[in-house]
Amino acid sequence: MEAKKRVYCLYRVSTFGQVDHDDIPMQKQACREFADRQGWAVVKEFYEKGVSGFKVSSKKRDAILEIQREAALGNFDILLVFMFDRLGRKDDETPFVVEWFVRHNVAVWSVNEGEQRFDSHVDKLLNYIHYWQASGESEKMSLRIKAGQSQVTREGHYPGGTCPFGYRLEKSGRFNNKKGIEVLDYVVDDETAVNTVKSIFDMYVNERYGAIRLVQYLNEQGVKRSNGKPLSVRCIHTMLQNELYAGYLCYGDVRTFVPALQIIDGDTFSRAQEIRKARRDRKLNCESVSEPANGESLLAGIIFCGHCGGRLAFIKERARYRKTDGKLLNKESTSYYCGHGINNAGTTCQRTYSSKRADDIVKSVIRQVLARIREQPPANMWERQHERKLLKIRGKVKIATRNAAKLDKELSAYKDEVIKVIQGDSAFSAEVLNQLISESEDKVAAQAIELDSLTSEMRESEALFEKIKGEHAQIRSWSEIFDESSIETQKLVAATLIREVRLSRGYRIEIDFNISAKEFLESTSFVDESLTVLIEQEKKETEGLICPRCGSGENQKSQGHNNYGVRKLKCGSCNRHYTLTYQERKYSDELRQQVVSAYEAGMRLQQVCDFYGVKKTSVYRWVKEKRNC
Repeated sequence: MEAKKRVYCLYRVSTFGQVDHDDIPMQKQACREFADRQGWAVVKEFYEKGVSGFKVSSKKRDAILEIQREAALGNFDILLVFMFDRLGRKDDETPFVVEWFVRHNVAVWSVNEGEQRFDSHVDKLLNYIHYWQASGESEKMSLRIKAGQSQVTREGHYPGGTCPFGYRLEKSGRFNNKKGIEVLDYVVDDETAVNTVKSIFDMYVNERYGAIRLVQYLNEQGVKRSNGKPLSVRCIHTMLQNELYAGYLCYGDVRTFVPALQIIDGDTFSRAQEIRKARRDRKLNCESVSEPANGESLLAGIIFCGHCGGRLAFIKERARYRKTDGKLLNKESTSYYCGHGINNAGTTCQRTYSSKRADDIVKSVIRQVLARIREQPPANMWERQHERKLLKIRGKVKIATRNAAKLDKELSAYKDEVIKVIQGDSAFSAEVLNQLISESEDKVAAQAIELDSLTSEMRESEALFEKIKGEHAQIRSWSEIFDESSIETQKLVAATLIREVRLSRGYRIEIDFNISAKEFLESTSFVDESLTVLIEQEKKETEGLICPRCGSGENQKSQGHNNYGVRKLKCGSCNRHYTLTYQERKYSDELRQQVVSAYEAGMRLQQVCDFYGVKKTSVYRWVKEKRNC
């Protein structure tokens, strides 16, 4: 008795909407009945759910790859499909996939179209034509779907796809003409979801929150999607670039404004896109960017060492000490730290700077800048200055255009003279005329390059003017609320105004302003290219001080305060560190007795020091004094 032929079946649908309860029953039933009629045995079945035969290459389809591996091993005899286009619809690929199976002794059958043979050249041609037609049908279907969806979008209706956060789908009262099904439309969700969307854009634009930080904040607030899952970083990125929040329904190149769907105003959405683009470009170019960073300091991310040029890190330090009355205190200090050590000139950088002191200095400068901006009327000097620049460039463009027309006319006249030279009626010889035409062409080309350069410069100046105008409108609104704003908003204002802050010894601060602030401040004679801030208060505080070692009264530098609030100083002549009033640290006799008793009772030295807040040297000294008595 002849053994039954072994059959592998492949079932494929292009979309998950065609899947029926996680199955493809119609194709499966037809293939099984066909195999039974032929006397074949179905050995294995493969499913491709939501896989396009036109868009997805067979090299990326796991089912096809596995079937090819099985065919190479000779594990089956027939590959059965409902229709041949279930194998694919790519005219430049699928015919060769079918031919590959046949070359490996696997017959390819279709329930509706029979066996695909390659006995003659005509069979190969018919095989190619079949898949060429299938490819064409897919392209036409794609065009019909795109045209229909574009028309739906133009009419301001839901074009399909996943419903974004902040919206929900409701029945619209309209019916599908073919299926008679009531179609859905977008509707703005409840007030809580809307406020969440507004908060996301506000924190991204005005407080420079990133996607990860936004997700952390939203998860802390317990915000969930409609499916009950928390928002992810990918969700945030998708939301930030979705024009639906600005009221625009989009499908391909079609954009339709629907006011009822708008949650975010157009300016905020545009600024969010500018921030996204800037961050993406900086990441791709691997640039080190001055941008506000997370933290409690005003300048984190935009402050650099004035000696070596490295970025300063914001650090927190905690110290625990005991006061003379025995009270144990925890002290927390913040500072900017330079970990780069030595610059190119071989000079050692200052390691730490008080963050509060540096922030206060820059805040005072920002207040001056905001006050100056607030005092200026909308049509102020910097706008007139830009207008003058634009007028100059436009004048140059006009002159260049006139010269270009003049040179074109001259070149045309020389070319017209060529006919006269041929006829012998010209006053020019052929050599002279060729030289004149060559020189004129060079002048025309040079003038065209100059005209293009001036035109580009004019467009860039106009775009820069509009950008600066928008930034100043934003800065003007900040000037009223800067002092009352949160640290995040203050950091955003600082990063908008300031490109870079360089901090050097003696708290000498150099501030480089962004182009928009610089344009304004230069017009009001506030700065040149950078602003240098010197600490006049420090000079006044150190005047008249004398070093106890060398007796010098010059270059006495403040070094902050010690744990008791006493000012520390350093002599610039002999490098001696000293305080204004030396205070000996005194411990009570009772505390000394307790420390010595605890140590002699067997408590470890480190435990004694931590518990009583004293130093090891003090413990050793007190124990030694008691033993010597």
